[in-house]
Amino acid sequence: MLNGKERKVMQYLYNTCSKKPSVLVDPNDILNYLQPKYEISGVELEQILNGLVIENYIDIVNSDKNGKLIYCISLKAKGEGYEREVKNTRKKLYLLLTRTVVLACISFAITMILKAIFKF
Repeated sequence: MLNGKERKVMQYLYNTCSKKPSVLVDPNDILNYLQPKYEISGVELEQILNGLVIENYIDIVNSDKNGKLIYCISLKAKGEGYEREVKNTRKKLYLLLTRTVVLACISFAITMILKAIFKF
């Protein structure tokens, strides 16, 4: 299960890598994408990317281009299925909320029926 920052980074990587097998990504591009909501450092970004590698979402190779760090990122099978995973998570959440509301209504109706029968 990914936390908020990891989800946002994975969303960016999925959007950039979904059409190509591998993409060169500048760390500053990722940081700029996260800027409005999250303030993270380069070290924190490294930790997030390493976490995504450990969880088999991406494969990453660090490269050097004109003295700047560049990531060569390719999505693994789990990374390619990221969008489906997000949809399934939302679907489960909606089903849970719907079930909760339905059970609350049923409980209320049963309570009213019992009050009418036993006239508390």
